Amino acid sequence: MAELSDSSSRMDGPLALDPSGSPTRRRRSGGSGRSGSGSGSSGSARGSRSSRSGEDAGALDPVTTTQQNIVFGVFAVLMICLTVFQKIGYVPSKAFIIPIILPVAYVALGVGVLFARPVFRPERAILYLALVTLSTLSNVLFAPKYSLGSMALYYALYLPFLVAFDTTRATYRRCLDFFCTVMLVFAGIVWAQHAIQISIGWQYWPNLDKLLPPSLLIPEFNYIQPIEWGLNLMKPSGIAFLEVSILSQFITFALIIELLYFQRVQRAVFFGATLLATFAGTGLVLLLVSLPIIFSRMNTRVFAIMLATAFFALFVALELHWFDLVAHRFGEFQETGSSANSRFIAPLDRIRIALIDPHGVYGGAGAGQIEAGGNTFWWPIAKTTVEYGLLEGIFFYVFYLTCLFDKAPSKQLAFVIAIWFSFEGTLLTALNPITCVMLSTMFVVRDEKRVRRRRSSSESGSVSGLAEPGPAVAV
Repeated sequence: MAELSDSSSRMDGPLALDPSGSPTRRRRSGGSGRSGSGSGSSGSARGSRSSRSGEDAGALDPVTTTQQNIVFGVFAVLMICLTVFQKIGYVPSKAFIIPIILPVAYVALGVGVLFARPVFRPERAILYLALVTLSTLSNVLFAPKYSLGSMALYYALYLPFLVAFDTTRATYRRCLDFFCTVMLVFAGIVWAQHAIQISIGWQYWPNLDKLLPPSLLIPEFNYIQPIEWGLNLMKPSGIAFLEVSILSQFITFALIIELLYFQRVQRAVFFGATLLATFAGTGLVLLLVSLPIIFSRMNTRVFAIMLATAFFALFVALELHWFDLVAHRFGEFQETGSSANSRFIAPLDRIRIALIDPHGVYGGAGAGQIEAGGNTFWWPIAKTTVEYGLLEGIFFYVFYLTCLFDKAPSKQLAFVIAIWFSFEGTLLTALNPITCVMLSTMFVVRDEKRVRRRRSSSESGSVSGLAEPGPAVAV
């Protein structure tokens, strides 16, 4: 027994298993007389193996903090430009408009490609090249006339869909939190505008149409419009937004993000109240359509609070005659030229007219030839079908939805974005595709569980490799 004890005291190697499955310890090489040199060489070996283990772990987890900060920086630049500078562009003529967000997006994404960790998604590239080829052939072969400028803008706006970055979920949540924080500022501006117009008049609002020259402002949007025609109260557009409907849509996105990701009740209630204060219908419609998605992710406590808040908001809206102020909008669907008719009825009617001609299946009127001006609002599917043909319109949506849902960080949010883009967006208004890039397509969120499993497997393999060959001694 004493001999076994002495032997056990010298058995300081790591545990192993013999062929029968019994636990064993491996004896270190070298006798007691060589223990100093033996332990030194063993320590050196362990150090080199540990170094290799660290390198293997680094290879499995190559995303660095710096790279993630760059991804966040790209998002922040896009967000600031999409909101603060939304009305700004280079406008030498109404036929040639370059919104500032387009070159800024190219520069920001280019910096990300150079210094972050871009991810090449071959299916996106293949679909984009096919889209460009089919669109060009459709115009060259079948269109009576077409605009090269419109085609070039089309291709330029959707090229950023090919750019994506390897992103952690923590970085994505950080980006969404920044989005909500920026919109919190604009929500405050909405209430400040109401306070100004109630106290001294809406004429004292900062007005970019008067502060900047027309050559720097994107035209053909209702920047300032009355809550109801004949009423001397205006809908607040947040000063920087093209029009109040776009502001209400962004506030709705902030509200949905709060409910899906953060569930900060105070912020959600504030965004909901601000949405009603814009007196715009498009944001409210987007919220109502998205409710099933929101409820599927909401915990019971937050759901109860939001339901109670909704009933309270309904009571306040009734007391303030809010529904009386917006009720006239529900009758606009049948009024030709009205906002509601142009957004939801005219696009369907225009597609129907285009497809009466069998030629409309594979060819269209030509890029840039759809009726423009007035109050007409063309859905992306309407514009692509009328100008390029039905097959091109369908293929565009194959490309768009593939990019939007490809490794999407949030399928729920991607679905909301798809609804917004399809029915409240336009094909060649830069803020629509760039918003899709900013909130979804630029992120390829890594599978953290898979990375951890691979790292754990690598580390366990490295630890087992630390034991040097030697006779197994049963304990």
